[in-house]
Amino acid sequence: MSITTTEEEELSQAKHKPPLFVAVLAIIAILALFAVPLLVVHQHTHPHSPRNEVGILEEQESQDPAKDAALQGFVKNSTGSQVTYLRLSDGYHTGTATERFARPALSLIKLYIADYVIKHGTMKEKYEALNMVRSSNDAYAEELYSRYPDSIEETAKEYGLYSTRGDEMWGYSVTSTYDVVKFISELIKEDPTNPILVAMADANPVAADGYQQNFGTSVLPGVIGTKWGWSNDLALHSSVSFGEDFVVAAAVTGSASDLTSLVKEQLGDMKDFQKEESEAN
Repeated sequence: MSITTTEEEELSQAKHKPPLFVAVLAIIAILALFAVPLLVVHQHTHPHSPRNEVGILEEQESQDPAKDAALQGFVKNSTGSQVTYLRLSDGYHTGTATERFARPALSLIKLYIADYVIKHGTMKEKYEALNMVRSSNDAYAEELYSRYPDSIEETAKEYGLYSTRGDEMWGYSVTSTYDVVKFISELIKEDPTNPILVAMADANPVAADGYQQNFGTSVLPGVIGTKWGWSNDLALHSSVSFGEDFVVAAAVTGSASDLTSLVKEQLGDMKDFQKEESEAN
């Protein structure tokens, strides 16, 4: 194939380009190749992007696959087991690694609604709130939350419950065992005879929907009051209890008996547990 005069001139000019000019062109070409992927990563991790959390996980995966696998597991299994224990006399605290993860609050969320209603509601509403705690009455929860849709968020803000979030429907709200233990402990510090605590101590043996309220943390020795929670399909169970010197909460994906077994496995005999920890300190 013959080369035209124009092509010969271009080749000649290229041969006489200074090495520095060629190097600059090469650098520009390389930067152009990497520009697109850099923009994609920036878009994934932009703080205002709704997919920011996904972007962060993807970035961590490239840095440490082992840690990312564990984190992904917690995120996808936010309904995994949780246990939190707090001794009031000295602030001793222990809990599972998952205790701060937000999970379905179930009827434990009624405690937060009740606290807000007692502070801001009418006399009739206050009595409804306490009955809601005793009997885990969903109808009262529906009614009160419709009147005070900010009650969960406001309670979370007041007590610093960082895993707690409200929803348009109270039943879809989330919290953690850590948050609910913190909440109950604050009530006890403020007033050991807080109406919510009294309602927990006077809980009905059978809930408004006919479910037995006798499982989970309530089986531990020294318990004075308890609030229970369970999902409609009975796939999730949780509870929080308090005694003279402790608050304990647990949650599990499983049956009521599964929750009870988890509590016994994690804490065992509460009296021995308290004694051993006191001696250790």
